[in-house]
Order: sequence, then structure tokens, then C-alpha cells
Amino acid sequence: MVYYTYTDYLFLKLSGNTYKAYINFCKGGNDFSNKDPNSFLHHEEDKYLETLTYERRINSYLLGRYSVKKAVSALIGEDNLKKILIKNGVFNQPIVVCESYNNLQTSLTHCDDFAAAVAFDGMFIIGIDIEKINRRTYSGLESELTPYEKELAYRISYSYESFVVTIWTMKEALSKALKTGLTVPLSVLEVKSIEVNNGYLISTYTNFYQYKALSFVIEGYVCSIAYPKNVEIDIDINRIKGSLYKIIKPSL
Repeated sequence: MVYYTYTDYLFLKLSGNTYKAYINFCKGGNDFSNKDPNSFLHHEEDKYLETLTYERRINSYLLGRYSVKKAVSALIGEDNLKKILIKNGVFNQPIVVCESYNNLQTSLTHCDDFAAAVAFDGMFIIGIDIEKINRRTYSGLESELTPYEKELAYRISYSYESFVVTIWTMKEALSKALKTGLTVPLSVLEVKSIEVNNGYLISTYTNFYQYKALSFVIEGYVCSIAYPKNVEIDIDINRIKGSLYKIIKPSL
């Protein structure tokens, strides 16, 4: 069995106060289902696992649950992952249930054998998405861009293929922050502006001016985090990229 995981922290600053949040990345092979689920699944999650029949769905479920629990564990200091229950909300958003801890929030994303999750205090609103940059993904997403978003492609030095996938992650991250998922027209989630920073992008939205997104690319993947515009995120992108490189390319 081969799987790799990495947890890091970030600071959320609001009204002069600073709060800590945690982000986890987990990458596994097709045999992630061989990881003993008894080591981290709550008994309710274990019952749900028994209803799954397809190996790909089993792998995705275990990988996602492991990633989100590692992020929550880092936030609250609970080392026993079995005590952390992740339920599905009305739009399949992850809901954290943990004895003695209230108002915990998390956002989760899957992409084949890669999962990422962020855990944070309930006073915040955050969504995360990660996608792989390839022709298959790109060809299915280009048609979802608005005419205005296509014009934005000329403002950054990304390849057009990378740009299309990046815009998609910005939209999906926002949909997760809003807890609607992709149940709204994608044009409503239109990206308005993109600013290039040192190693990452900061974007805003046309119809949701109270939100912005932070995005970065690492080894063929793009990750976006959507959050309220009045919140300042202090995150070490270079440190995260360096550590992610090790789990994406573990043999190097």
C-alpha cells in the first residue's frame, strides 16, 4: 500500500484577531482501500463503507475521510480519528461531529487519487477545490467559461489549459464555501479579476464581491481556496508547495 499525507497550518485574520486553521493533502494509489478502515473510521462511517461496492468509490471515500479527519485532528488536537465523525449535509458537504467540540467546519475535495481538506472555526466560511490539469479535464471545462473569463486568460502567464482548470477550481471552491455545490448556474460564479502574486493567484467574483480566492499550481494540479474578502489569510505557499512536491513525487 502506498499513500502520502501532509498537514500544514494557516492563519485567518479578522477584526484584529487571529485564528488558526489546518489544511491536509493526501495522495494514495489504487490500493488505498487496503488501509485498515478500523484505524480511522467512526462506526457510522464503517457502516456506510459496507454499502459501497465499487473499488474506485471505496478508495475515494477512504481517502477523503482520512484527509478531512487529519485536518480536523490537527485543529482540535484529537489524535483518535475514530472519534471524529464526518456526515454529509443536504448538498453532500462534510459536517463535522465530534464530542466536546462544537461549531467546527471543514471543506473537502477529491481528484482521482488526491484529496485535500481544510478545517476551521465555524465563524469562517471557506471552500477548497483541487483538480488535475490535463487535456481530458480541460476539454470538459472550457465550454463552462463565460466570454469575460476567456478574456482574463490573456492577463496571466498560465497556459490556456492551466487557466481553464484554474478558473473551474475557483468556481467550485466558491460553491463549496456557499454550501450549494454546483447546483447553481456556473455563470453566476463568474470570476471577475485575477491578480498574480508571488507563487499564487488572488481572484474576485462578479456576483459574490464579498468573496475572493487564493489559487496555486503544483506539479500538474491546481488548488483554490475561497474565503470571505474581509478575512486575511496568512499562508506559506512556498512551504506548502515544497511539501506537496514530496507527496506528489515521493520517489524523487
